[in-house]
Amino acid sequence: MRLWLDAMAAIVRRDAILFLSYRAQFVSQVLTPLFTLTVFYYISQILTSNTIDSPGGYFGFVVIGLVIVQILTISIGIMPVTVRQELVSGTIERSLVSAHGPVNGILGSMLFPLINALLSGTLMLVLAAVIFGLPLATTAGLAVPVALLGTLAFMPFAVMLVAMVMAFKQVSNASGFLVTAIAIVGGLYFPIALLPGWIQWASDVQPFTPATDLLRHLLVGTPLVHPFAIELLKLIAFAAVLLPFAFYLLRKAIRYGQRTGTIAEY
Repeated sequence: MRLWLDAMAAIVRRDAILFLSYRAQFVSQVLTPLFTLTVFYYISQILTSNTIDSPGGYFGFVVIGLVIVQILTISIGIMPVTVRQELVSGTIERSLVSAHGPVNGILGSMLFPLINALLSGTLMLVLAAVIFGLPLATTAGLAVPVALLGTLAFMPFAVMLVAMVMAFKQVSNASGFLVTAIAIVGGLYFPIALLPGWIQWASDVQPFTPATDLLRHLLVGTPLVHPFAIELLKLIAFAAVLLPFAFYLLRKAIRYGQRTGTIAEY
């Protein structure tokens, strides 16, 4: 276990050094959420205060959605691109033949984007509270373990996209479509009740809706659609079922890529 953790830490350290070497990227990642919050803050000012049943009104409602979109954009959007860059440059082949193993090597390369996504989402929440006066609930501290559980439930989608990269090398359109679809059916920008009846079922078959409901309830006091325990069990079930399936697909994709020549090393 110590050797496994050391290997994972080394990969994260490498990715962090590479990320920090591009200073403009770091600055833009700080400024982009600030600009986004500014837009939605002033949009919320033209809405009535009772539009959303929470202390922060629509702004409090949408900020949590923006935080999750930020996390999804970085994790689901950047993870597959990062793996593809390593695949094209040939550096990923070192992981495929190392004692660390191909799946562990790819998992390690996904850790820094995940950490970066969580930090970016936290930064957006802090900016909303400090600059725009978003009132946070007294239960905000409990959002940390729920956010980590939500990350485990989100992670299978990123792993599946990485599996597509390993097999076909192209996934940019799929990742953008996935983030957009989640934003709509997950209730990130507006209540799910506003969706047409024929599509509302989609809000119940993915982990983003319960994660969003729980985080809104804990951070800004928005009432839960379902009981707390039910929402929590949904997240646990999604993570327990989808993570093993996603890693199974990743192993299959690696073998497929090796057979078809997408990945050179066997």
